[in-house]
Amino acid sequence: MKKGLYLYNGNVYSGLYDESQVSGQASLSMFKPEQILSEYPTCESDWAVQLWDNHRLLEPEYAELKTMLLKIGNLTNLNIGHKVDFSATETRLGFKLPKELKAIYTALHNQTEYFTATEHFIPLDEIYAEQGTLVFFKKKRSPIAGYDMASGCLSRYYKKEWYIEPGDLSCYQFCVGSIITIALENKPVCKKGRCKGRLVTALNIVHELKERCKDQYYLLSEFNVYGIAVLYSDEKLIAWIRSNGFYADIHAGADDEAQLEKLGDCIGDITWKQQST
Repeated sequence: MKKGLYLYNGNVYSGLYDESQVSGQASLSMFKPEQILSEYPTCESDWAVQLWDNHRLLEPEYAELKTMLLKIGNLTNLNIGHKVDFSATETRLGFKLPKELKAIYTALHNQTEYFTATEHFIPLDEIYAEQGTLVFFKKKRSPIAGYDMASGCLSRYYKKEWYIEPGDLSCYQFCVGSIITIALENKPVCKKGRCKGRLVTALNIVHELKERCKDQYYLLSEFNVYGIAVLYSDEKLIAWIRSNGFYADIHAGADDEAQLEKLGDCIGDITWKQQST
């Protein structure tokens, strides 16, 4: 681990980062003063490193993770405000759990739906390590995702091997995305669909939705994944929208059909494909 300047979400921070995960660098002369959030003095001749998308957790990300869990906890069932004892699990595994997984598993404690979905988190007393990976997520009985203990990155399981893709989501982003998906699928009404128009071609889907929905819906702004936006409402509707320039998917859950109709009227250009109740 190295201490220095790094880029995150358009800003410059100072702190620890994994030097092996550096993908580039940028001069501080390119940034406005309000974008430089360093704890120590800097000058325009300094450089900040750019990290892989799939990288070891950074301090501002940990703060945003806790904020996201609090917000999601207001929309669905999460364990907010109660501590969880990890000592038995850590003794069984022989090592300390990473702090992002402790935050995730604290939020999921005693919430059955997150451990029984088709794609689900593995219960705390069943998570295990293999090939240097702490395995925490499965589809039915097959492992899907884990935490690479050497790098702190998200690791995927494919053809009986674990691998790390630098351009993948980071571990905490995968976990939050999975929580959101399971939560909206457990709403009384759930729909998937396709979006059209600007929601497909917009360079910044979050900015596009912010302009359309600012008076009726909120964006989970801490979920910083390019091409993905998460919307929610005071009525506890949750919607996940993904755009890649060729097509845009929407996956939404609500307490009743009327809430989804209202969302469609606000966003526009949606063709719903299916519904489950």
